[in-house]
Amino acid sequence: MSRIIAGLYEIQERIGAGGGGIVYLGRHLRLDKKVVLKADRRRLSTGAEALRREVDMLKGLSHTYIPQVYDFVQEDGMVYTVMDFIEGESLDKLLARGELPSQPQVIRWACQLLEALCYLHGRPPHGILHGDIKPANIMLQPDGDICLIDFNIALALGEDGAVKVGFSRGYASPEHYGADYVRRSRLAGAEPEDAGAAGKARRGKTGLFGHGFGKLRPTGSENEACRKRDSTQEDGINILRHGTPDEDITCAENSWLPDEDITCAENSWPSDEDVTISENDRIPSVALSENCGTADGTAMSVDAASSGEAVTSGRGVLLDVRSDLYSLGATLYHLLSGRRPSRDAREVEPLGAQVCSPAVSTVLQKAMSPEPAMRYQSAEEMLTAFLSLHRRDERAVRHRRRMAVWAAILSVTFLAGGAACFVGLRQLEQRQSALAMAEYSANSLAEGNVTRAIEQALQALPVKGGPLDMPVTAQAQLALTNALGVYDLSDGFRASGVLELPAVPFDIVLSPEGNRLAAVYAYETAVYDLESRERLTVLPVQQSALSDVVFVDESCLVYAGQNGVACYDLEDGVTLWTGDTATMLALSADRQVVAAVNRKDSHATVYRVIDGKKTIRSFDGHCMESAVNDIFADPGDGLFALNEDGSLLAVSFSDGGLRILDLRDSGQDLILYEESDFKHFEGGFCGRYFAFSAGRGGETHFGIIDVQEACWVGEYTSPDEILVQTDEEEIQVAERNLLVSMRPERNDSSAEEPYSLEQKELAYTNSVTVTGFSVGAGHALVTTDDNRFSFYDSGANLSSVESGEQNFDFAELAGQYAVLGNRSEPTLRILKLEGHGDAQLLAYDARYLHDEARVSGDGQTAVLFSYQGFRVYDMEGNLLAQAELPDAECIYDQQFIKREEESFLEVVWYDGVVRRYSAADGSLLAQEQREAPDRKLDEEFYTDHYRISSSLHTAPVIFDRKTGRQEGVLEEDAYLTYVTQAGEYLIAEYISGAGERYGVLLNERLEKLAYLPQLCDVNGDMLVFDCPSGNLRQCPLYSLQELTELARTGGYEEQ
Repeated sequence: MSRIIAGLYEIQERIGAGGGGIVYLGRHLRLDKKVVLKADRRRLSTGAEALRREVDMLKGLSHTYIPQVYDFVQEDGMVYTVMDFIEGESLDKLLARGELPSQPQVIRWACQLLEALCYLHGRPPHGILHGDIKPANIMLQPDGDICLIDFNIALALGEDGAVKVGFSRGYASPEHYGADYVRRSRLAGAEPEDAGAAGKARRGKTGLFGHGFGKLRPTGSENEACRKRDSTQEDGINILRHGTPDEDITCAENSWLPDEDITCAENSWPSDEDVTISENDRIPSVALSENCGTADGTAMSVDAASSGEAVTSGRGVLLDVRSDLYSLGATLYHLLSGRRPSRDAREVEPLGAQVCSPAVSTVLQKAMSPEPAMRYQSAEEMLTAFLSLHRRDERAVRHRRRMAVWAAILSVTFLAGGAACFVGLRQLEQRQSALAMAEYSANSLAEGNVTRAIEQALQALPVKGGPLDMPVTAQAQLALTNALGVYDLSDGFRASGVLELPAVPFDIVLSPEGNRLAAVYAYETAVYDLESRERLTVLPVQQSALSDVVFVDESCLVYAGQNGVACYDLEDGVTLWTGDTATMLALSADRQVVAAVNRKDSHATVYRVIDGKKTIRSFDGHCMESAVNDIFADPGDGLFALNEDGSLLAVSFSDGGLRILDLRDSGQDLILYEESDFKHFEGGFCGRYFAFSAGRGGETHFGIIDVQEACWVGEYTSPDEILVQTDEEEIQVAERNLLVSMRPERNDSSAEEPYSLEQKELAYTNSVTVTGFSVGAGHALVTTDDNRFSFYDSGANLSSVESGEQNFDFAELAGQYAVLGNRSEPTLRILKLEGHGDAQLLAYDARYLHDEARVSGDGQTAVLFSYQGFRVYDMEGNLLAQAELPDAECIYDQQFIKREEESFLEVVWYDGVVRRYSAADGSLLAQEQREAPDRKLDEEFYTDHYRISSSLHTAPVIFDRKTGRQEGVLEEDAYLTYVTQAGEYLIAEYISGAGERYGVLLNERLEKLAYLPQLCDVNGDMLVFDCPSGNLRQCPLYSLQELTELARTGGYEEQ
C-alpha cells in the first residue's frame, strides 16, 4: 500500500486504528528513518493561527518518555500527524497474554509516566493534557522503559467543523463521562472534606492545548440534530438521551454554540471501548440531570471557564490535570490486578494485600477518587507519593521502629564514629551532586549552550573548600575545561550559545556579513543582532510558512509583510516602501532587484529595492506549487531565483515546468521543461550559467545551462537526492556523502569540448549522507542524516563535528557566524568563528604532510617529520631545511630527542641503522649500526611514580615503579606515543585510529582532567598544538584556580 505523502513521507503499512484515526508505519524519504503517521479525515475547524500554535506546542515537546512529533500535513482531505516510531509493544498486549508485571516494575513505570505528565502539565502557557491514558497508549520499549503515546493530537480537528476527543471505558475519569460527584454530594448535603481544594488554581489547564470552553446551546433548525440522540426541549433546558449502549456518540457540525446548558439522562454511561464526544470548540464535561441522581431534581449544566482554568463550580465540571491522574491510576490498577476498573468510579474496589502493598493501594485509591478535589492535585504530588512509598509502607514503618530502638542503644557507642560518618556522608552527597552537574554541563555543551555548560561546571566545584567539603572531582575539572575550550587552539567555529525563539522557525536567514539574523515563525519575522543577542525588531508576516525575508545589506531587509511586501530600514526602524501581497521572495546578486510571488498567483511582481518601483511579469497561466497546508511548513519544493542583475527569473511550476523568464524581453524566455512529473526543484544562477536539480520519487536530474547561448553545459541523472546552491563565483552541489564546487567555463573554438568544468571538493562525509550545507569564505558547514553537523576548511579538511538530538533543517553560514536549527524546536544554535593569533608560535605550509611536530629544546626551531622526511622551521616560519628519508618503507621508529644544548631527530631502520638529524639545520649528526630492533613495537615510559608499558595491539598498562603493582589502563582505542610528566600532572599523547593526534591530561590518580586536541609537544610549562591550518600554537597548562577565574570573569571568550 506504499504511497507518498507531502513528498516527504512514504506510507508503508497500516499498523492500527482507533477513535482518533488510522495509524500507519512510514518512512521519512530524505532521512531514511522510520516514522508513524496518524491519519484523520476530519476537516480543520480551528483558525490557522490558533492551530499553528497548537501544532508548534506538540512539535516543541521533547521528553524521554514522550515520542517526538515531527510534522503535521494535510493532503487529499486527510490530516496526518508525523511522529517518532517507538520500538516495542503496548502494555495492553502484555495484559492480553495474561502477563502481569511485578509491583516494583509497575512503580518504576508509574514514576516514568508521572515524570512525563509533570512535563506536559507544566508546559507553557497553560499546560497540556494527554486525555486518554490507558495500557494501549503506553509502549514498553526493549530497554524496559515506557513511552506515553497517542496524544489526542486531533483535538483541533472536527468532522464538519465539530471537535472530537476519545476516552476509554474504565480508564476515563468521571469528568470524561460528565459525572460530577462533588456536586451530587453537595446537593445531597454531604460536603466533601477536601472540597475547598476544588476552587484552587491548577497548574494544568482544561483541554489538550490549555484553552477554555464556552457554554453550549443549540443553534436552531438550520443544523441537523445530533446523530444517535433524541432531543427535546423541556422548560428551556435541552435534554439529550443517548442511544443504545455500545454505540458511538457524535454531534453534527455546529450543533451547539456557547451559552446553553446540556444534561444527561439516567444510565447514560457509554459501554464501548472508545467513546467519542463532539463539541464546537473544546470538550466540556456534561453534568448529570435529575435522572442521574441529583438530590433536588435540578438539571446540571456545562460551565464555561473562560480563562481555561480547571474549576469545579456551581454550574459544571471541566477536565484538568486530575483527569489524567485518574486515568493513570486506573491503568496502574489494571496492570497490578489484571482486571480493568469499573467505569463507575464509585464501584472500583480497592486492591487487597494479595495484589499489592497497602501503601500502593492507598496511592491508587487517592488517584482514582470519584471527586477530583480528593485526588492528587498535580503529577508532582503523585510522583512524590510513589517516591516515598518506602517511608509509608507498614512493614517499613515497623522495621524503622525496631531500628530506632537499636539506634538509641548504640548511639553512645558510635558517637565518635558518627562524626566521621557525617563527614563521609556529606562528602558522598557532594560527590554525587558534582558528578551530576558535570554530566549536565557536558549535555549543555553538546547542545551548544556554552554559558549554561560553564555555569553547571562551576556548580560541580566545592563552594568553600572547607575541611568538611570533598576535594574537587576530576569530572568537574574536565567539564569546566571542556566548557571553556581553553585547549582547543585551532581556527574554527565554536559554540557561542543558543537563541530562544517565541515559536518553532519556518526559516532563518543571515545577513551578508553574518552579523544579523532574521527568523521567520508563526507569523512574524524577528531580527537579532548576533553579537549582543538583542532582538532588534519584530515584523508581522503573511499567515503562511512560505513567508520569506531577504537581507539587502546589514541594515536593510525585504520581507513578506502582513499587508504586502515591505522594505525595512533596521537602523532607523522605518518602512521604506510597501508592495503587493506575496509570500516567496528572490533577491538579485547585486542586491538591487527583488522578485515576489504570492502562493498560487500566475504572475510575479518585480521591485527595485531603492524605491519599490514595480513591474508585473505574467506566468502565462502557470502557477508555482504551493503546499496544501502552507500555514504549517514550507516543503521547499519550488525554485524561484533571480540572476546577478535581476534581468532573469527562474521559476518552477506546479505542472513540473521550469522556465527562465527574461524580465526585459519575454520573447527571450527559456523553457527547460514545458511540463514534467518532477516534484522538487532547487538551484540558481552563477554568472551566465544556471544550475538546478529536479527530483521525483527515486530519481534526480541535475543540469547546468549556459543562458547566454541557450544550451546545455552538462547534465546527469542520479538515484539519489542532489542539493544545489549557487553564488556568482561557483555552483555548489551535494550528492550522498560528497560536496563539491563547480566552475563552468566556455572554451575557445579550437577546443574539442565547448565547455570545461573545474571541480573542487569542499567536504566528504564518509558513510553518512549530506542533508544540507552552507558555504562561506574559507569554510563549509554540512549537516548529515545522522543528526550531526560538520565544518570543513578551505582544503576540505574536517575541522569539527557536533551532534544534535534531531536532524538540522536549517544551516546558515556567513561572516564569522553559523546558525543551525530545526522545525521542531524553538531554539537556534549559534556558533562563532574563533582565531587564536595571540597563541601563534609559527606558521608553516599546511600542504606539507607530516605525522609529528616538535619544538627544539632551546625553543629556536621546530621540526615537522614523518617516515617520508622532515622539515625544519625557525620561529618566524622560515623553512631552514628539508630532507627525504631513504628507504622510508623500512623505517622502524622515529624519536625526537629534546636537549637544551642540542636537539635532534633519531630515526631507526629495521636493519639496526640509526641516524640522527639536527633540529637546528637538519644536518646529519651521526650514523651508527645497532642490533636489529624487536619488531613487536613495544615501548616503556617512566614518570616519577609509574612505569607505562605500551604495545601496538593492546592498551597501555600502568605499573607502580616501587611495588610493580598494576595501577590502571590508559586509552584502549589509540596508540600511545609519549608520556610526559609536567609537575604533578601526566600528559599522555596518542594517535587515533583515524590518524589524529591528541593528548590527555591526567592527575596523580590517573583520572582524566582535560582533552588536548592536536597536542604535539610539551615545551617546558607550555603545551604546543599542531593545527591543520598550518600553525603551531601554544598555551599554558592551566591550574584549576586559573580555570575557575577564567569562567567567573568571562576571560575565556578571549582565549
